[in-house]
Amino acid sequence: MRASVSLPVLMYHKVGAPVERPADTFLNVPTEAFARQMRFLARRGYRAVTLADAIAGLAGRGPLPRRPLVVTFDDGYRCVEEHAAPVLSALQWPATLYAPSAWVGRANEWNAQTGHPVLPLLDWDSLAALQACGWEIGGHTRSHAHLERLTDDEAFHEVAGGLADLRERLGDRPRTFCYPFGGLAPTTPEQVRRAGFVAACTTKSGLVRPHTDPFLLPRVKVAPRDGLVGLVYRLWIRPHLP
Repeated sequence: MRASVSLPVLMYHKVGAPVERPADTFLNVPTEAFARQMRFLARRGYRAVTLADAIAGLAGRGPLPRRPLVVTFDDGYRCVEEHAAPVLSALQWPATLYAPSAWVGRANEWNAQTGHPVLPLLDWDSLAALQACGWEIGGHTRSHAHLERLTDDEAFHEVAGGLADLRERLGDRPRTFCYPFGGLAPTTPEQVRRAGFVAACTTKSGLVRPHTDPFLLPRVKVAPRDGLVGLVYRLWIRPHLP
């Protein structure tokens, strides 16, 4: 990887989803907070690229802006298209969105027993529209599976099946992956690589640095209450703490 770059990969899930009870704030960043964060980063000289393009650039296989940044969204909530996409479009920034293929056009019913909100997910037409605007649609398994609970063969079929579904419906081979729930066994990255992906995101906190394993990429977790102060802490202070 390019030795001079420390790459922030921001992790979001929901943006601007309705809040009617405390549980609705779970993984849900308010729209205006998201907009302030993106505008702040743009003023600081950052420019967003997809994760696939960032990985290629870090390996010397493509160009990168002077201060690259990746914005990721897990699960593919409809509110991302409604509230986050216009903010990014105004900046002419793409993002990377991870969609569990069996749930496309449905809802995050894997949260039904947890007390967390069950919200609509993007359908195939919406994913295709985002892709046409330069977004990367990445793999997130078929069923939003806990991969660490599966055998190697089961994990491979979840990962490869999600890739095949996205490729069939969107006409483009997904290049990067995100582990649902951040769960993985020691052998899971090999299943992801064998399925045909070039990189994978975890939920581990940190920046992508030279020699980071491309299948164990850390991210900067942006919390609902972070605002600008929290974002600054997560980007420029926390990565340097022991």
